[in-house]
Amino acid sequence: MIDVKNVGKRYGNTWVLKKVSFFAHKGEVIGVIGKNGSGKTTLLKIISGILKPTEGNIYLNSHLISYIPEKPILIPELTLLENLKYFAKLRNIGDEKIKHEISFFKLEEHTKKRPNELSKGLKQRLSMAISLLIEPDIILLDEPTSGLDVESKKIITNKILDLKKSGKTILYITHEDEEVERICDRILILENGLMKFLGTIEEFWKEYERFVYVTFSENKKTKLLRIEDLKDLEEDFIHVRSIGIREFLSGGIENE
Repeated sequence: MIDVKNVGKRYGNTWVLKKVSFFAHKGEVIGVIGKNGSGKTTLLKIISGILKPTEGNIYLNSHLISYIPEKPILIPELTLLENLKYFAKLRNIGDEKIKHEISFFKLEEHTKKRPNELSKGLKQRLSMAISLLIEPDIILLDEPTSGLDVESKKIITNKILDLKKSGKTILYITHEDEEVERICDRILILENGLMKFLGTIEEFWKEYERFVYVTFSENKKTKLLRIEDLKDLEEDFIHVRSIGIREFLSGGIENE
């Protein structure tokens, strides 16, 4: 579990995180969402111990924590397999665990390649495999699927779901609404370093209402409507597109 109480972070006179408090349960995935500069990465780095908070406290039920950044940190001189073996040796982890992670992340064909020979998706899969060697109880993911190929996204999101089933506590920064809906139990929304919302996706839309774009048949114009207004429409329409959470938060909802 993760218990964050009134955590803030200041650089000079600028607060990048202010009075953040929440509790994450065992076996729960919380999606951390917000615009760039809202404090998401700062929050994860504070929880991981990379950064010290200016104020507030964090209580964890385990010291086995893995922080997986958006840009993997790998040893360029070593092959994929050598990277895994190097980090495994630091923690006295045996070959069976290495084989298991290579198999799950489908890295068998790439074990002799060095990081500069790997695609972005393969680098991220390797980074996750390394981070999970210690079987952490708390996992902090900073946009692990950003800009990845379809196969890598599927493998990584499936791994997150497996970790969730095994009782891990996960904080997950993502820009993908589809991943939020599929993976996250709750969402934590940050805006200018402050918590704007914490709750389920259903609770979010109950509070902020769900909007849709509707394209009408006659003039092909598109309008923004509340989803409950669809039942009262008298005009024929040819297309309906829902507004994602990130689009809603970015202020991007306007008539097209």
